[in-house]
Amino acid sequence: MNGQQYLDFVTGRRSTRLFQRRPVPRETLERIVSSAIQAPTSCNRQLWHFVLVTEDEAKIRLCEMSDAQQSYLYDAPVVVAIFYDTSLETRNPCSTAQVTVGMAAYGLLLAAEAEGVGAIYLGGIRNPKGAARALGAPPGWQNFGFVCMGFRADDPPAPHARPVADVISWNHFDRPLKRFHQDIRPHLWSLEQLADFRDKLLWYKGVAIDGRTLHVDPDARFSAKFQYLVGRLGMLAATRQKPVLLDVMSCNGDLLLQTINALGDGAGAIYAWDLTPGIGDYIHQRFRGLFPQPRYRYLQNADPSQVHIPLPDASVDLVTCYERLDQFEDPAPLLAEISRVMRPGARAIVAVSGRFYPHMYRYRRMRQKNYALGRNWNRGPERKFEPRQILEFFSGAGLRVERMRGFQPVGVKAAHVAEGLCHRLGLHSMGDWFGDLAPRLMITAGITRPLSSSLVYELARD
Repeated sequence: MNGQQYLDFVTGRRSTRLFQRRPVPRETLERIVSSAIQAPTSCNRQLWHFVLVTEDEAKIRLCEMSDAQQSYLYDAPVVVAIFYDTSLETRNPCSTAQVTVGMAAYGLLLAAEAEGVGAIYLGGIRNPKGAARALGAPPGWQNFGFVCMGFRADDPPAPHARPVADVISWNHFDRPLKRFHQDIRPHLWSLEQLADFRDKLLWYKGVAIDGRTLHVDPDARFSAKFQYLVGRLGMLAATRQKPVLLDVMSCNGDLLLQTINALGDGAGAIYAWDLTPGIGDYIHQRFRGLFPQPRYRYLQNADPSQVHIPLPDASVDLVTCYERLDQFEDPAPLLAEISRVMRPGARAIVAVSGRFYPHMYRYRRMRQKNYALGRNWNRGPERKFEPRQILEFFSGAGLRVERMRGFQPVGVKAAHVAEGLCHRLGLHSMGDWFGDLAPRLMITAGITRPLSSSLVYELARD
């Protein structure tokens, strides 16, 4: 294999999250591990150890004790738990144990690819010490994650790598631009940084369309909020002849997909607009097996320094925007573009996150002065606006509120808390009653709307 052939090989490698149930032959697994341990190690100590877990009971125990919640940990026929004896390298300033394990983990992934076996590195483990206890690791042996393996049941495309020119410097570090921020406050993020964050993160969980949520937002397609958005969209579309629809900042394409399904052949045109060409490619890859012919057109924001929707003035009948305004310190430019492309009499359905909903993780981080992305790994920058501020933004863009609903008001959270408490106390009938109550409280038009997780506005152009 020459250099170009090797580059083609590693470029085609991709993570697998859907596995066939048939087992991987033992000799194949031994070759994969044998290839991985050819990686260099600090001082040639080779203090690694790999535990191959194939029994279902052992995988369940491993998942529970490690607090790793990804479904493919159960589904993969083989889980390789990677351990390294860190007792000799606890004070190494270059973290050589971590580097050594990283090289071995990549060796596992490449060797699996060469064997025709799908694999994925699973580092989202909240309790590595629990993983060590689950597998009976001796003291000093630290777990550094799992590699899940098995024959593929999916065929995801490889995510886009950054251009080489963006990641190398010669003789000194000459890239001052910070790509992402630990701080979630949007005023610290440029539009270019936001676009880059959304573009790269989008490919994190693949492109499958199914009920197992392999994409970024795990609940959107099945939540009451999402069903309401699609239902209202269909009702508004039914009052128009061949309406032109625009989905703003489509991201993974969930709302776009439901829009296409809801409108069928009744739409005049459907547009999806977002910030990077990579997002457009992601949506195309997701939809390629669903529609023989593209039933939408992707529009890209051309200027990385400012928001612009490349459509003529007054050319759109229906606009959707699903919880994207809170990624901007000032959403006025985006709302101005939405207003510009709306025809007289057009409608926009805009969902925003509630400012006063008790997002306890956020308040804890604010108190600790810790704004690291954490729970916001799939959102990036985020600002919660008060309803008064949102109304001012709408008014400034020439948009008028026709209808407003609150989704998941604070009563829903209270019902879920009561349900869990009752079950812990053994009051299962009462717990089930609170569990049945929560869905009935999901949508509100009453005075509790400001205390909702999300607010959905239907807007008209003045």
